[in-house]
Amino acid sequence: MANHYEIDTACIAAHEFPAALIDLACSRGIDSHKLLRGTGIFMDDFLTGELTLRPTQCFALLGNLRKLMPAAECAFLAGARLYPGNFGAAASALQSSANLLAAIQVVVEYQAILSPLLSPRLEWRCDDLFIHWHDACGANEHGAFLADMMISALVAITKHLAGRSLPWQFYLPGDPNHREQYQVHWGRHLHVGSHQYSMQINRAELEQAWPGSAANVSEIARRQCDRRLEQSPAAGFISVFDAYLRQHLAGNPSLESAACEFAISPATLKRKLKKHHTSFQRRFDLVRKEQALYWLTHERLPLAEIATRLHFHDARNLRRAFKRWTGIVPSQVIASR
Repeated sequence: MANHYEIDTACIAAHEFPAALIDLACSRGIDSHKLLRGTGIFMDDFLTGELTLRPTQCFALLGNLRKLMPAAECAFLAGARLYPGNFGAAASALQSSANLLAAIQVVVEYQAILSPLLSPRLEWRCDDLFIHWHDACGANEHGAFLADMMISALVAITKHLAGRSLPWQFYLPGDPNHREQYQVHWGRHLHVGSHQYSMQINRAELEQAWPGSAANVSEIARRQCDRRLEQSPAAGFISVFDAYLRQHLAGNPSLESAACEFAISPATLKRKLKKHHTSFQRRFDLVRKEQALYWLTHERLPLAEIATRLHFHDARNLRRAFKRWTGIVPSQVIASR
């Protein structure tokens, strides 16, 4: 299996992703001692530029920030200042991107550097590219905040690099509070009631040349990022585990088969998943829900065929599971297409 970092792996450079959160808080007059309380982070160590954090420390930092700065715009402001930030070669690769597609590929390929707590996954649907944002290593109650932050970061940096606002479409679970904040920071193309955090862009926007493109700078920066990731984990455990489930969905994977793939015992896998605030069944249901929604809305497959592909006994059993996963029945999804 691909190497990965876990929720207690020291793998996140404090001067990169966490710095945006700390700087935002300091800019709003929040006392640094209160912000860092209980995180195991000390400002003197942070300022050396050599501190490496565990995801658990980043989640503790997020928790403190959200308590001390509870304004609805907090995630959007943090995202707006995230890039280019102090990400070294990854920032150079991003800033020198030839076009939107190249920039998106940088964020995806170097997710462990640029977005260590949330993983972007690409999906093509005809002439549209979707970016779905998923948990990387146990975000738990911070998932929505991180999704708002990372989408804001990508919107802000691509607007800056393109020299104009881009016609993104956004999809959010439920109907969030403070909708006006989304419209101010993202625009009005907001779709609520989705089942995951996603953003959509048309193919026509992806390959339009950007004014700051620098092919040689980009190539050098990407090679530097590649060398860095040769020496450190390239993806979070949850994102790697979910990718395994997606790839093996046709074979109806089990806890035992997954444990074998990861070369650990089923009991150890259960402990790892619990450590990341999840379980095998929860991950499996999430992946099956995603796939069922795709087959219903994109390929428009009959429910009976989807049930067979997902190894349900019949369409009735799938319908019950789908209602449990999403709160609605498949016919409601079909009717809203």
